[in-house]
Amino acid sequence: MKRVTPIIIIVTIFIVSALRTCRSGDDGVSKDTGKEVKQLPIDKALQSRTDSFITAQPSVGSVGLMVYDLTAQRSVYAHRADVPMRPASCMKLLSCIAAIRKTGANYKYRTRLYTTGRVEKDTLSGNIILKTQFDPSFNRDSLYNLLGSLKGKGIKAIKGNVILDMAFTEPMDHEQHWTPGDLKVSRMGLIYHGYKKMRVETLYALQSATGITVNKDRIRFGRLVPEKATMIGEITTPLRTPIEKALKNSSNINAESLLYLLGYTVNTKGNFRNNGIMALRNFIKQELKMDPSKVCNIEDGCGLCPDTRLSPELLIALLNYAYKHPYIYREVLSGLPLSGTDGTLYDRLRKPNVAGKIKAKTGTLTREGGISSLSGYFTGSDGHRMAFSIINNECPVMDGRWWQDRFCERVLLPKAATTQSR
Repeated sequence: MKRVTPIIIIVTIFIVSALRTCRSGDDGVSKDTGKEVKQLPIDKALQSRTDSFITAQPSVGSVGLMVYDLTAQRSVYAHRADVPMRPASCMKLLSCIAAIRKTGANYKYRTRLYTTGRVEKDTLSGNIILKTQFDPSFNRDSLYNLLGSLKGKGIKAIKGNVILDMAFTEPMDHEQHWTPGDLKVSRMGLIYHGYKKMRVETLYALQSATGITVNKDRIRFGRLVPEKATMIGEITTPLRTPIEKALKNSSNINAESLLYLLGYTVNTKGNFRNNGIMALRNFIKQELKMDPSKVCNIEDGCGLCPDTRLSPELLIALLNYAYKHPYIYREVLSGLPLSGTDGTLYDRLRKPNVAGKIKAKTGTLTREGGISSLSGYFTGSDGHRMAFSIINNECPVMDGRWWQDRFCERVLLPKAATTQSR
């Protein structure tokens, strides 16, 4: 029998040990490299304060809560965080973040005016075409300004047709579970009033505001043929305009308009609200890597529907997703209300230790026993960037707000440890 040399034994032991290390995924060891991965510590004091608050504070309705350390990428505390609950307007976070991801932060709505034919003296022997998209801020003044481009060309009469090329012709309607008055029609952009309203407004703008003669029977729905038309006017609106209104002022109209925009990216025809809901579910599955059937039920884009549900865990995943994508994070931070300063947080969280230190989306719905929610960002006492989400269901709205404000003041940013939000 041949003797096994000590060198061979040592080499064999080293190889076996190395293989075992590479296969291990526990205790901060990488499966791919075998190198130890150092985890950043979380704030144990914050964890303890959260636990004490949940235990000692009287329950206000049904509460779901999660606090997450974005810097360390670790959960600090979770209480019923995996339970889908009615989020009210915190639903707008999903619509806004998904829209920015789908279109890009620099996306602009473009409403354009085209002409065909030629101008003879002061008469256009051809058509004008108004090409609209989904701009929720396009109003009567916008229409007057755009049609004013015709006067700039010396046009006083139109012999051809006035064609309205609209992505959808029916007005935005109430979701089946909304109550009358949920949709503030007076605040809707002209495009969302539908074709009939646009037709009336266009005729009035041409005849009264710009003094252009046109046969009212020649205003009709149609499609632009770009190669046969010349653009003479354009109005643009950046995506950040409806994003900010949806987040800072909790505008339902602007949030729903994002659902229509998302729906159009899925399918240029059909029901844009249903298509938009499909886009949101796809975003959750593909971008957040979560199962929509377990973490949500989506019925609208703004959270007015009491059947819409999101889990605090999903809202944290959304905030974390934005944080990991700087171009999204910038837009979300810019749009969110600042505690005690503006938007829907203007008159909340005004104590010195929290005022100006929390950026968060509020949610309020008086139906189903009362719904209140608060989800956003703050900077912890250890300098780590943090995210939190609180949902109170089946409780008076003011009680839910009181509970959330006390949590922020006593747990997230107690007087002894406050850090400026950024």
